[in-house]
Amino acid sequence: MIVVVGFMGAGKTTVGRMLADRLGLPFVDSDLVIEQRARRSVPRIFAEDGEPAFRDLEHEVVADLLAGPAAVLALGGGAADRPDTRDLLTSAQVVYLSVGFAESMLRVAGDTYRPLLARPGLDDLYERRMATYQSVATLSVATDGRRPEAICQEVVSRLRAAPALAAGASSVLVSCTGGTYNVHVGAGLLGHAGQLLPSLPFARTAVLLAAARDKQAADALALALGDAGLEPHVLEVPGSQRAKDLATVGQVSSELADLAVHKNDLIIGVGGEAVCDIAGFIAGVYNRGMPLALVPTTLAAQADAAVGGKASLNLPQGRNLLGTVHQPIVVISDVGLAADRRCEYAAGLAELVKHALISGGDLVGLLRERAAELRAADVTVLAQVIAKSVKVKADIVSNDEREQGDRLFLNYGHTFAHAIEQVSGPDKADDGEAVAVGMMAAAYLARRQGRIDDALVDLHRELLSGLGLPVAGRFSLEALREAWLRDKKYRGSTRFVVLNGLGKPVTGVPADEPSLRAALDDLAG
Repeated sequence: MIVVVGFMGAGKTTVGRMLADRLGLPFVDSDLVIEQRARRSVPRIFAEDGEPAFRDLEHEVVADLLAGPAAVLALGGGAADRPDTRDLLTSAQVVYLSVGFAESMLRVAGDTYRPLLARPGLDDLYERRMATYQSVATLSVATDGRRPEAICQEVVSRLRAAPALAAGASSVLVSCTGGTYNVHVGAGLLGHAGQLLPSLPFARTAVLLAAARDKQAADALALALGDAGLEPHVLEVPGSQRAKDLATVGQVSSELADLAVHKNDLIIGVGGEAVCDIAGFIAGVYNRGMPLALVPTTLAAQADAAVGGKASLNLPQGRNLLGTVHQPIVVISDVGLAADRRCEYAAGLAELVKHALISGGDLVGLLRERAAELRAADVTVLAQVIAKSVKVKADIVSNDEREQGDRLFLNYGHTFAHAIEQVSGPDKADDGEAVAVGMMAAAYLARRQGRIDDALVDLHRELLSGLGLPVAGRFSLEALREAWLRDKKYRGSTRFVVLNGLGKPVTGVPADEPSLRAALDDLAG
């Protein structure tokens, strides 16, 4: 339970609603609940019954709300004045939004709904309440001169502060409307998974979904979870892209039913992209939604697939045609696993390049300078680069969880790539070749459309080839068109994500036949 307190005009309702969205919790305003129970407005209760009667009703409502279910609760400015109401707050996280008196009066000027505005000595009341708010606060955040979005982000960051990690490890905060969580990146994190899990007071069982090749990692994780008080069960699931289908989901769901898994228990995906998708899909639909943790074991999953909550299944007609968005509660990326397995390694390198090209940040320089170490799976370099890649994706999905805007940038090169996989066969899905070649095709298309110059095309080629990825291929436009008809982003015609410059992606770009044929000719070399 998170309680937001502060003087009038502090932004309790505005920030509280944003905070609830980011944490995946309902928002409750205690004044609105009071009005519903009394069937009168707060000003009317004050006028007809007096403030003492209002405070009695307020105390009763706050006590009921704090008993659950979990929510972000905004309290009226005077609720914490009452000692027994203050005592109730000791069980909650209390966020104090501090506002200067002058700023407060400016924000609420002319608001006739606030009965205390007419009270004399309001500045003295303000001073008394400041001490009260500070006494109950778990954390305090200044609001003067700041936008609500910035205030909310600071609160989320502090509420979800990452635990201390070993040297070389780092944590990235992902703050989506469907849930806020940390992505922990570093070597040797698997053994500390019990400490990295957020509190799950009602969870009794943890079901680990893992491919056969990740059984050792799953068994080690099960030991750590047992030490944390959870009863672990390891279920083997197929780890290939071909197994991302309804048959697999049905089989695993039946096994969960046999185990009598409950809504508050934990699903953990241990594996590569396919396992993360399967675990995410099942956690999103079984029991109408369950807590999900991901322990990605491949570079592709650590750099991209495990972050952002998307979970997709394949149909015979095409990849990822079924899907949901279900955010995990934590992602634990032990880079030593990715370095050892080397499965989906080229695919992961391609995703690193994609994030570098659409962001235009220092990830570009890192990929240039540390290409040899990345090809050799140097753990120290991997930890640094994966963390930066995750930060790029986290910034995008935190602002656009449901792929209505900027999240579409993450499809850079994928429209070509998915079609290439369809015409080349399913074996191309795991090795990164399709995404690498798809980005080159997108670069050639953008150059043909006059959007980028030769230098940026050369940068694509340099980054990809430096990491040992392909930069050419020969494909039939007619065959690609057939695959595009089944693309879930098809809108009357095929549209692409292209660059208008380094770090300047644009979406929904159409392409005429001459441009596409010319781009494919360029790609063929």
